Amino acid sequence: MGKKMKTIIFIFVCVVAFVISVIIGIAISANYLINRRYQYLDVNFTEDVGYVVENLTYGDKPLNNFDIYFPADNSKGNYSLIFYSHGGGFTGGDKSLVECRKHGQYLASNGYIFASVNYTYRTEDNGATIIGMYEELMTAVQAVVRECESRGYHINEMATSGGSAGGCLAMLVAYKEPERLPVPIRFVFEETGPASFEPELWDMQTNEEKAFFINTLAGTTFTAEDVGTQEYQNAIDEISVATMINDNSVPILLAYGPKDMMVNPKAKYPLLDKLDEYSIPHDFVEFPNSGHGLTGDPDKTEEYYQLMDRYLTEYFTNK
Repeated sequence: MGKKMKTIIFIFVCVVAFVISVIIGIAISANYLINRRYQYLDVNFTEDVGYVVENLTYGDKPLNNFDIYFPADNSKGNYSLIFYSHGGGFTGGDKSLVECRKHGQYLASNGYIFASVNYTYRTEDNGATIIGMYEELMTAVQAVVRECESRGYHINEMATSGGSAGGCLAMLVAYKEPERLPVPIRFVFEETGPASFEPELWDMQTNEEKAFFINTLAGTTFTAEDVGTQEYQNAIDEISVATMINDNSVPILLAYGPKDMMVNPKAKYPLLDKLDEYSIPHDFVEFPNSGHGLTGDPDKTEEYYQLMDRYLTEYFTNK
C-alpha cells in the first residue's frame, strides 16, 4: 500500500472517529438536558409507592390505548385523576415518552392517579385531524375512569396536562366541552401547547398558505378564495383554545419559551388575553433562554413544577 493511500485511509478514519464522537457528544448532551429537565420529578417508584398498568384500550384503532399509574394505597374514598396527552407535533409521540413516565411516577407517588394516553396522530395516509384526536381523548377519559373504578379507585375530579401538541389537546379537553367529562375538571397544566391557530400568528402570508395550514390541521378543503369567510373562521375557532375561554373556565398553569421554533411564541397571546379578560386564575412561566423543549432554564423548570404542586393542593378537593 502506497504512502498516499495510507494517508487517505488515516484521514478517513480520523473523520469517521470525529463524526462518531460528535454524535456521541450530542446524545450525551441531549440525555443530560432531558434528565435535568425532569429532575424535579425523580422518585424511587417502588411497588410500595405505586405501580403502572400498561396498554389498556379504549377503542379499536391501533393507538387507542393508555397507561395508568396508580398509588399503592387504594384505601381512600376518592382519588384525583391527571389525564395526560403526549406531544409530537400531532404527527408522532407516544404515551411512554420520558416526560410521561416521569410525571406518572411522581404524581402516583404523591397519591394521584395519572393516565398517559395515546391517540391517532396524523400520517400521510390517514388524514387525522385535531378534532379527531380530541374526540378520541374524550372517549379515552371515560375508559380511564371506568378502569380506575374497576380496580377500586373512585375518581371524583380531574385535571388535564400535556406538552406541545399534547398541551393543546389537554386544553381542548378541559375547555371545549367540559360538560362531557365524566367528572369535574379542576385545572390544567401544560407546556408549549398551541393556543391559537390563526394563520397570521404562524407567519402565514398568502391566502394559499393560510388555506393549506387550516386544511392540514382541521381536515377542511378551503381554497385561497375561502380565506376570510365565516366558515373558514369557524374552522379556526373550533381548534383554537383561546376562543373557548369563558366565565366558567378552570385555572391553568402554562409554560412557554420565546425561542420556540416549532410553536410560534405569538400563538399564546390570544389565550393569555382571554384569561385576563375573564379573570381566570392562571400562572404563565416564561423560560427566557429556551426553545420548544424548555431545556435552557433550570430555575424556571423548578418554578413551574413548584407551581404544579401548588395547583394540585389548591384546586383538587381530595386531601
